[in-house]
Amino acid sequence: MEALEREAGVVDTIPDGQSNANFGQIDQVLVSIARLPNLTHLRYFLAVCETLNFREASERLHVAQPAVTRAIQMLESELGYRLFERTTRRVSLTPAGAHLFREANAALAQLTAAVRDAKQYELGTAGELPIGYAGVASGSAASFGARFRDAYPEARVVMYMRTSEECSTLLQAGQLDVAFMLTAACHSALRHRVVLHERFVVLMAKGHPLSSRAALSLCDLSDHEFVMGGQSRLKIFASLIDDVCRSAGFLPKVVEEANDTALLMQLVVLGRGITLYGSEIVANLPAGLAVVPLVDEGAAFDVSVAWSARRETPLVTKFVELVSGAAVDGDSPC
Repeated sequence: MEALEREAGVVDTIPDGQSNANFGQIDQVLVSIARLPNLTHLRYFLAVCETLNFREASERLHVAQPAVTRAIQMLESELGYRLFERTTRRVSLTPAGAHLFREANAALAQLTAAVRDAKQYELGTAGELPIGYAGVASGSAASFGARFRDAYPEARVVMYMRTSEECSTLLQAGQLDVAFMLTAACHSALRHRVVLHERFVVLMAKGHPLSSRAALSLCDLSDHEFVMGGQSRLKIFASLIDDVCRSAGFLPKVVEEANDTALLMQLVVLGRGITLYGSEIVANLPAGLAVVPLVDEGAAFDVSVAWSARRETPLVTKFVELVSGAAVDGDSPC
């Protein structure tokens, strides 16, 4: 038996004097793994947590409702405690169930990312590359995404529109591999390269008193009402607008907020107020909007491509290399 273990490289990898201790640790790990619940049961559990409805969970999972009920019963039996309080009218999580939901959701996301990353390492430049992009960076994301597809046709590029704040969170969670986002939103755990110094422009409804001007200064906007991105999802971009307006001696008079770009643009079209946005929007200006450039030298912001240093897979490395040729700054921590 020992000869077979040496042939497999087991015994020789354990330093003298540490064998018993290490085997004890390995045994503990194996016992812990053996006690982990079935992944299918966990997946069903998460679906019920997200809906708090067994019928809706079964529809989402494309299985019969009794299968979901059995899976939850088996999971509770495996764990030895109840996860849900169930009555004829409602389903709610127990405190233990709520804790498991939070932790299992994150753990399964990490496991999914680990499996995807392993496939990338196996395939080299093939596999899937999930890319996030903020609205102000959509032009850069589309351009580099198309160039990467042309350079590596075996790779599958999937793009997701998110806010810069969401991109930062998803990169750290391993749910995105790279993202085009506001440099100001980069987290210290990420790396980035600035790909664009983008100018602010003024957006307003056609027919607005300022819409016929060839150019504007920030001071021209001080008496006008603004619509801005909401604090819950677009806080960082709103803070950039506040900063450039403050440099001109005023703060925007915000009359309405919107938590996504499409709604923000619609409010401007309806004449609810003006707003500042990145100049890349000029190429795809929504109907009903007028755009006027700003002459102020500091009326600009940076857009970066960001990624996690812990997830530099072959595809991420190739993508960053492709972007580097056009980057306006060196590789740096955010």
